[in-house]
Amino acid sequence: MTRAPLDGYRGIVLTQAWAGTYCTELLGFMGADIIQVEVRKRPDSWRGAYDAPVAERLKELGATNPWNCNYLYNSVNLNKRCLTLDLQTAEGADVYRRLLPLSDFVVENFSPRVLGNLGFAYEQMAALRPGIILCSLSAYGHDGPWANIPGIGGTIEPTSGLSALLGYAGGPPLNSGIMYPDAVAGLNAFAAILAALRHRERTGEGQYIDLSMQEANLVFAGEAAMEYLRTGRQRERMGNRHPAFAPHGIFPCLGEDRWIAVACETEWQWQQLVGALGRPPALAAGEFAENRLRKANEIALEERLAAFTRGWDRDDLVARLLAAGVIAAPVHDAIEVAGDEPLRGRGVIGPVAHPEAGEWLQARIPWRYSASQAPPVRPAPRLGEHSAEVLAELLGMGPEDYQQLVNKGVSGEGPPD
Repeated sequence: MTRAPLDGYRGIVLTQAWAGTYCTELLGFMGADIIQVEVRKRPDSWRGAYDAPVAERLKELGATNPWNCNYLYNSVNLNKRCLTLDLQTAEGADVYRRLLPLSDFVVENFSPRVLGNLGFAYEQMAALRPGIILCSLSAYGHDGPWANIPGIGGTIEPTSGLSALLGYAGGPPLNSGIMYPDAVAGLNAFAAILAALRHRERTGEGQYIDLSMQEANLVFAGEAAMEYLRTGRQRERMGNRHPAFAPHGIFPCLGEDRWIAVACETEWQWQQLVGALGRPPALAAGEFAENRLRKANEIALEERLAAFTRGWDRDDLVARLLAAGVIAAPVHDAIEVAGDEPLRGRGVIGPVAHPEAGEWLQARIPWRYSASQAPPVRPAPRLGEHSAEVLAELLGMGPEDYQQLVNKGVSGEGPPD
């Protein structure tokens, strides 16, 4: 088999938290050399504070440095190397300037004015490295009236329209609670960078990718947005219901917080569902005889269906309904997802051993290659772990010169002295 698709490509990335780090982790899963540039005096927010407590379970494993053991950071920075570099210093900026010609792409998620203030706007980087690809992930893009407004996933949900659709009939708008827009923006940036690399292979041209988290997430509200623009009507919130089909929802099962997802898109599926439950008169009633009537009586339908599902073991009922041809699935919590046999079997979920945090299950490479060799999965880097290595390998920097950077607080490992 040939080497991984992005083997030989290098990215110097200036990303924090989730969107940008997830994007570049995926590029690392394709074999790119991802060099995560961090600053010792202001660690990544997902590393956490230097004085944060270490979880008791991690203490049992011998962990002492909380900034290297945060599960948030360690979950989205696999397959990277960490170089600490303070770009606000002349020495740090000079090192970064020397690294750029050796790089294929740069990814950053600062607010729009930061790179230019540092002297590394796209035009300046392109002068140092013709063909460079720069991807900027910001809340609202680098132009327009909202360009300088900061934002995170929790604020992007309402401004992109997602919150207007999340919630239950008659209730207020809701957020997902999981900063969902970050993952969406990360995936979009990942695809955009791949397309830009392919474009450069064909033309030799680099490009600037200005990715707005808001616009990336607007795609998921696209139908509702178009409906409003064309008709002036704002779509109602409907919880887990479907605009056309009934039943379509989440129903309780035996035990605490055990749920099943059930949907019927055809009359045949509805009849199969009723039959699988023993054809109770409460569900076989005429008011549910066809989809039009089920939608009109959806509240009663859901109440009666829940009364039956509540008496079933979740997994037994899922198996029974699937065998009957009904759309059904268990609602899994995070622990169950981690133990999912298909995900474990494909290696999507698997153990990753971290030198300080120990071995834990992690979401790993989410695809398989038919003609390439997948790179090995490596743990997230410790703060500054690869600083000396990267500078020696790429710039030929010796121990004495590197130590001078450490002494000046420009680079190094762990918290600043």
